[in-house]
Amino acid sequence: MVETVPAEPAWLLRHLTVPVAAAVALAVGAAWYATWTSADVLMALTAPSLLRSTDLVLFFVLLVVMMVAMMLPSALPMIVAFRGMTRLEAGRPTKHADDAATALFIAPYFLVWGAFGVAALLALSALGLMGTMTGPLAFASAVTLVAAGLWQVTRTKEVCLTHCTSPMSFVLHHWRSGRSGAVRMGFRHSLYCIGCCWLFMLVLFVSGSMSLLWMGGLSVVIFAEKLGVRQDLFARAIGVVLVALGGLAVFGAVLPR
Repeated sequence: MVETVPAEPAWLLRHLTVPVAAAVALAVGAAWYATWTSADVLMALTAPSLLRSTDLVLFFVLLVVMMVAMMLPSALPMIVAFRGMTRLEAGRPTKHADDAATALFIAPYFLVWGAFGVAALLALSALGLMGTMTGPLAFASAVTLVAAGLWQVTRTKEVCLTHCTSPMSFVLHHWRSGRSGAVRMGFRHSLYCIGCCWLFMLVLFVSGSMSLLWMGGLSVVIFAEKLGVRQDLFARAIGVVLVALGGLAVFGAVLPR
């Protein structure tokens, strides 16, 4: 069993069956289509003056769909690793995969991201960082980009990214049996992912204004960061790019309009 641990995450994706790969592609495509068709609603809901409790529920649902579109591809190796482990008995794949447990493992990931998005919206709205920003707040985009870039070189980012890019290691070290164990593992996985990417999401809110272009770009970055080679080097390169974008945003804030 130990021999399989280093063979990831690309190795796990290469062993996807055609039906599973097709189902995932369909789910991601449908989520992107739903996000595209609801983009105007999503951006309208970020207007602080219009927030109501019913708006937050709708915003949460739309965010969960958006997270499926953005994050499912990068989370897929972890999901495949977990599903494969449910087939094992005494260390051998003698059972059918437990699809119900796999679903319970997946659900907390997207629900926690949705809850994080709602909390971020409320916090940013309270600070006046949503919508048109003038005066000192005009520098909020630059500060967010620079903060996201600097986060890329922190020890916390490195630890969280290590867990996210080592699916078999994560599953082996954090395994909990049963359906409740699947939920607990899914929740732990979501926290590591948020540790990796929470500032990416703030960049999307503050600098990207929830645009589809920024969503697509960040989803590609997250996918490449978690599934590419030399993830640590790539994470630092992304940090440099974000800091550079922050510098450009400073110029954009001080130049007359």
